[in-house]
Amino acid sequence: MSRRPSRGHQSVFAKFVGVMVTMAASLLLLVGGFFWFVVSPSVGTSVDRVLEEQARTIAASSPNRETAIRLGARLGFDVRYEGPDGEWSTAGNLPTVDDVRQHRAPAWPRLFRGRHYYVVPVAGGGAYLFAWNVPRAMMGVHATLVIGLLLMIAGVVLTAYAVLRRLLRPLRGLNDAVSRLGAGDLDVVIPNETRDEFGRLTDAFNRMVGRVREMITARDQLLLDVSHELRSPLTRMKVALELLPPSEPRRGMAADVEEMERMIAELLELERLRGGRSVNPVRQDLVPILRDVTEPLQEKAPGVRMSAEPRPIAVDIDGEKMRTVFRNLVENAVKYSLPDSRAVEVSTAQTGEHVIVRVTDDGPGIPAADMPSLFEPFFRVDRSRSKRTGGYGLGLSISKRIVEAHGGTIAVQNNETRGVSFVVTLRRPA
Repeated sequence: MSRRPSRGHQSVFAKFVGVMVTMAASLLLLVGGFFWFVVSPSVGTSVDRVLEEQARTIAASSPNRETAIRLGARLGFDVRYEGPDGEWSTAGNLPTVDDVRQHRAPAWPRLFRGRHYYVVPVAGGGAYLFAWNVPRAMMGVHATLVIGLLLMIAGVVLTAYAVLRRLLRPLRGLNDAVSRLGAGDLDVVIPNETRDEFGRLTDAFNRMVGRVREMITARDQLLLDVSHELRSPLTRMKVALELLPPSEPRRGMAADVEEMERMIAELLELERLRGGRSVNPVRQDLVPILRDVTEPLQEKAPGVRMSAEPRPIAVDIDGEKMRTVFRNLVENAVKYSLPDSRAVEVSTAQTGEHVIVRVTDDGPGIPAADMPSLFEPFFRVDRSRSKRTGGYGLGLSISKRIVEAHGGTIAVQNNETRGVSFVVTLRRPA
């Protein structure tokens, strides 16, 4: 069975979103780098000059502590005075004038330090130390700007996400439709909601499905018509054979005519099963049906072993039709067994909603290349069409059609060591 590719790594939509996120991150880094390396240094230099001039102007007025407190509250700075008239400070955590002059004051990178220090000498040997808190406010402005840009970019990405999701919706619908078509649903139709390239692709897909459906319907109708038309000449051949005296050629021709009649009957049955027709489900126990199928073959090499559950398994099925399914599977398993094969095993299991019947053989297995075509009409793994293996390649097609008419599934898988397992899954009654 083929595995579906992971959507996360191969989705066009995911790639578009990844490109948008990458572009947004690149834009954010570009803007942040511009402010960090270009705007911030030039603005910082200008602010330093303005603050230094402002400090000189205030120091020239020789403010006392009370005046400095009022000005600092209004303009955002702290002051320390040291001179002949004593020492005072408007804040307790300011360094001394000598610490700033000797660069012993706490220092941080320009972008993150909380204060700018300016020492302004005054007449009489004194000096004012101004500690401006403007960079802290500037940092707030920068942070607000960066956060605002980030929110705008996030808004753009989310908007683009929603727009792309809407624009790519026809592509997702087309992907689901292709999966359904690959599973055999020929009635899939995609509603066309756009007039762009996706709309034209949707129209082309719908036309393609229509042509495929018509081709398959024509093929099936041809088989049905040919099967009906062959019945009349076969009937005439049977009448003619009855008029011939007994002989070996007569017996051979009679066998060939009988074989053709069986093939025609199977073709007609295959057509009647289309869409679930000719199936009349009744609630019954599945175990007796499996025993009826396996018991006649238990003495035929390599033998058949049944390991069904001892309790009844109630299912809603057409008993005769399902008996045909299991007979085909078990007979095929016996037919294709090897001289040293173990016995064919028929087992059952019940889950919460399903009943599972598994037919396992120990034969040569089925080539992986033949797995997808195994249930197609007239397909046989034995390309030689040998009479030793017999059949026309219709048994598995009919079995699949019967199981699906019951709402179930049939699958095949090669065993780990040797042989294959056919797995029939039916729904349990509510």
